[in-house]
Amino acid sequence: MIETTTNPGASSDVTSALTAPNSILRLVRASELRARSLMTGLEDVTAQRINLGFVAVTYSGICRLGTSRGRAAVASTLRDVVTARRFAAWAFVWIALETAAPAQQSFTDDAQRNVPLPGEITRVFAAGAPAEVLLYTLVPDMLVGRNHALSPAALELTPPEYRNPVAVTNLPERDDPRYDTELLALKPDVYVDYGTIDEDYVGALEAISARTHIPALILDGRLANIPAGYRRLGAALGVPERGERLAVEATRLLEKYRDALRSPPVRVYLACSQNSLTPCISGHSFGEAAAWLGAVNTAGTVGTAPRRPLTLEEIRAFDPDVIVAASRGAAATLRADPAWQQLPAVAAGRVYAPPDVPFGWGPRPPSVNRLAGLIWMAYVLPGHTFDDAFFADIEAFFETFYHLKPSREQLRSLVVE
Repeated sequence: MIETTTNPGASSDVTSALTAPNSILRLVRASELRARSLMTGLEDVTAQRINLGFVAVTYSGICRLGTSRGRAAVASTLRDVVTARRFAAWAFVWIALETAAPAQQSFTDDAQRNVPLPGEITRVFAAGAPAEVLLYTLVPDMLVGRNHALSPAALELTPPEYRNPVAVTNLPERDDPRYDTELLALKPDVYVDYGTIDEDYVGALEAISARTHIPALILDGRLANIPAGYRRLGAALGVPERGERLAVEATRLLEKYRDALRSPPVRVYLACSQNSLTPCISGHSFGEAAAWLGAVNTAGTVGTAPRRPLTLEEIRAFDPDVIVAASRGAAATLRADPAWQQLPAVAAGRVYAPPDVPFGWGPRPPSVNRLAGLIWMAYVLPGHTFDDAFFADIEAFFETFYHLKPSREQLRSLVVE
């Protein structure tokens, strides 16, 4: 609470002093000296700012000393100068604390590493494509550079202010300091990785951080962790509101499409290579999206699938209802191949490829862009027509995550093969 008590005898003394200009100056100077004494221990500039504030408080009254109204104004002001000084002193201390350099913060990443981070972060560096997409959606203005060039089609769906990023030619490597040059030159506050949490990725992160003295963190890129990742990283980077908005939309999409294809079950073969013989098994980033929808991944799991490319005979034996190729070029090749045409799914025209603008909607990069692929697969795998609900969700995804709302015509050109 601010004290408002004044000296009862001050009123008559102050009023009589107003008749002499020299007395006015002495009163103002005395006020300044008393204010300075209150700020003992602070820098001189602090006291100077307080003094200037007190002079400003009485300025309008001093300019009207020739009138009784002016004298009364100054008297009232100086009578309460102690209160004003005390208030100003506290106010200045509060402002100084608010504007002081933020303290260091500690962040526990998804590898359970306690990482000291700067209190204020304005520049971030992506360790790879998954982190680059994540950071573009969350803090595009903080992203110091990008390692992946945008295609002409991607540029059309990118806001103008993000179409000419600084190009990062070489990303740092675990055991080769020659590739640290660009990272160091861009002077990021933090180095961010996103995706699989394992010893190799964590070891590389720690080696690069130790060598460059740039704090580094890694976040789990699994679909279910997207909302929590946005909230935690958004708070650490100083954009909690943005992180919350992305987390809420990600949660909405994940909840809406979870198990959407479980009944009746859809059997799908997901191709991860251009020749379509290497599958995206359950546990792979694209296989994870199919599992989230409740579809049956005919290629099996990490534990059951052979660790080699499959043969066409093995894929035929899977008898998938639908095939998702790695790219539109791969899908076109598959459709035109007589050997593949022997599969019922191919013969029925049930071969599709995910869009790839502005980032892939399929397995690569395995980042938050897969949310768009989740919506797309929920319609493609069961053979549903793209309806208004589909376009509404895709439009909302683009606007929320990619900073741009595309037209319906633009979206139709992306999804119609």
